[in-house]
Amino acid sequence: MSGSYLAQNKPFMRFILQLRKVKMSFPQTIREIYSNQLTDLRNQGIFKEERAIFSPQNADIEVEFPIGSEMKKVINMCANNYLGLSSHPDVIKAAHAGLDARGYGMSSVRFICGTQDIHKTLENRLTEFLGTEDTILFPSCMDANAGVFEAVLTEQDVMIADRLVHASIVDGMRLCKAHQDTYKHSDMAHLEDKLKLHQDKRVRLIITDGSFSMDGDLAKLDKIVELAEKYNSMVFVDDSHASGFIGKTGRGTHEHCGVVGKIDIIT
Repeated sequence: MSGSYLAQNKPFMRFILQLRKVKMSFPQTIREIYSNQLTDLRNQGIFKEERAIFSPQNADIEVEFPIGSEMKKVINMCANNYLGLSSHPDVIKAAHAGLDARGYGMSSVRFICGTQDIHKTLENRLTEFLGTEDTILFPSCMDANAGVFEAVLTEQDVMIADRLVHASIVDGMRLCKAHQDTYKHSDMAHLEDKLKLHQDKRVRLIITDGSFSMDGDLAKLDKIVELAEKYNSMVFVDDSHASGFIGKTGRGTHEHCGVVGKIDIIT
């Protein structure tokens, strides 16, 4: 930093020096507020304790719960690793090969200089597999759900979501300026009423899970597509809990329901 810059910005530098003198800690009253909230959560039995896993993500895992207790071998019935791919020998071998060839991590975000040819190869293979026009990779489906609605909709449009969609979809909808509405879970008559109600909107996007994560039931995608075509609407499906194993060839709920190529957005 040059002397002339310091001379011209003395008020700013005094402010910086004053900041450095401040003790960076929560006031005691704020600590008490959070401490009381944590105590309330524990008393209600809803405080989340971490589970430390000391083994590969197989059907049987070794876990400490609560942390610090005796390690136990248990059956894991709460993971999303449905096909066991995280510990499959071929996947591990491919991961090692990728590290050897490309190193670890990206040098930038995708749109600057973080897109590599292997990204495009994977996107093209997913496009072919899912029967879509194109694919964009996100770090996770939660990130995709957070970013997709704001990217494709404006305040002239409306999102009409099943009331049991995943929480990440709800978060993504909150970030979007489009109008928001819901329909009763898998109630096609109610969905049709909402589509009729919003015929004045530029774009109507029907939003649903493919396989609902809490109950495991499947969306009626064939009926939803019929309504979308009837009322000139788009369809969004979060198929996180279906891709890879639902449908004749594992393409997901759109294959299971016979509507491959008719879903506008899949995450």
